[in-house]
Amino acid sequence: MTMNKKTMALAAGAMAAGTLALGGWFGYQHLEEQVGSGEVLRGYNASTPAGTAPHSEDVFTGRVVAFEEQREIEHWTTDIYRVDVVSVLRGDVRGTVRVTFAPDEEPAQRLVDGETYVFATQAWKDDKMVKDGQVLMFQGRMQPVDDTQLAAWRKAVALPLAPE
Repeated sequence: MTMNKKTMALAAGAMAAGTLALGGWFGYQHLEEQVGSGEVLRGYNASTPAGTAPHSEDVFTGRVVAFEEQREIEHWTTDIYRVDVVSVLRGDVRGTVRVTFAPDEEPAQRLVDGETYVFATQAWKDDKMVKDGQVLMFQGRMQPVDDTQLAAWRKAVALPLAPE
């Protein structure tokens, strides 16, 4: 009788573990259907100034000096641009920086040399990735800066920074 109880307990435990594993797999499949290949789940709305600014240590206007290169960084095809900082809305970035831009859309958008854009960024923590590099946090369509866009970013940087 004692052996039968042990067998039943082991069988119940195995069924519970199998149910949990299967539930996790189905949950992953459901999530994978919602998020297509190459898309990223973010903890913020990366397509609006108000959603992005609280998660960016630096927000600035910058003139694209040149496209430098395209390479894989942390499994993402990433464009690297050399950008002259024109004006700072938040942060202490100055001079010329290198901005990484890995757009989610296909075909990938390219920034135009000589144009000025608003950049909302975080500094790369590891200089081995991109020396003097800034990670672009904004993932909306990058447009040359205009008065309306600049006003939206000024309003957004007035929002408190999100906790890390």
